[in-house]
Amino acid sequence: MYKKSIFSKISSLAFMLTALFFLFSCKGGNKPSEQDQAAADSLSKELLASDIKEVLYPLPTPFDITKMLNEIGATYTPKILNGTNQVEKYITEQSKALNLGIYGADLAYAATYQQQQDIQTYLNAIKSLADQLGVTYDYSILLSDEYKTKFENKDTLTEIITNTIYDTYQFLDQKSNPDLAVNMVAGVWVELMYIATNISEASYNFTGLVDIISKQKTSYEKVMELLSARNANADIKILEAKLMVLKPVFEKVESGLSQADYDLILKTIKDVRNSLI
Repeated sequence: MYKKSIFSKISSLAFMLTALFFLFSCKGGNKPSEQDQAAADSLSKELLASDIKEVLYPLPTPFDITKMLNEIGATYTPKILNGTNQVEKYITEQSKALNLGIYGADLAYAATYQQQQDIQTYLNAIKSLADQLGVTYDYSILLSDEYKTKFENKDTLTEIITNTIYDTYQFLDQKSNPDLAVNMVAGVWVELMYIATNISEASYNFTGLVDIISKQKTSYEKVMELLSARNANADIKILEAKLMVLKPVFEKVESGLSQADYDLILKTIKDVRNSLI
């Protein structure tokens, strides 16, 4: 079902872009005006942003949650992140893929707060795990002096890291092992939820935080859809069962999460995350 959805989006996008091309190139047998061309370029960019990225990476950008945390005034809390000294303990391919995702979320968090030292540290951890999984993306360039300078610009930093995560997922999904790609995505989601629910000891009362968690219903459903599609893999089946506990909670978000609901999310995410790292 998921693959069909991807092909449908690609076909739809291709059709719209083709129609757009003929609309402006054949209009009255004349060349498109500058205004028409500008409209075409603008629409093309919007289509690429809304459709192609979803094809390349099945969840919202990892920066979505971390940006919201920044906006509500949450301070940077590095002690809650997965320590990069853990890299060597991940032996199986699944543990490497899961923690590749976890470190990707940690990287997005550090980047949101422009923590340059932590950005470099987590890039190194990601490069180590990705290399071990045979990902051919050139992470070394991200550690160069040239890119350290680029990282000083927040928008550029966000774009580069987002594309790095997209490209890593795409490699695992299309050229390596889709099971590993799903594990990576699950790792990203679990870690982002863990960060969000652990920025404060009294996080339920942290203004705006419950709303942020509530808004993750759609991303939760997408993660569960991905896990369900690959649950012939026994390890993925176990992870799916652990996260299934949250289904009745997310089904109630429209009516508002009680503290008991929120505490269940917090405990479940913490337990799952601790089992992954």
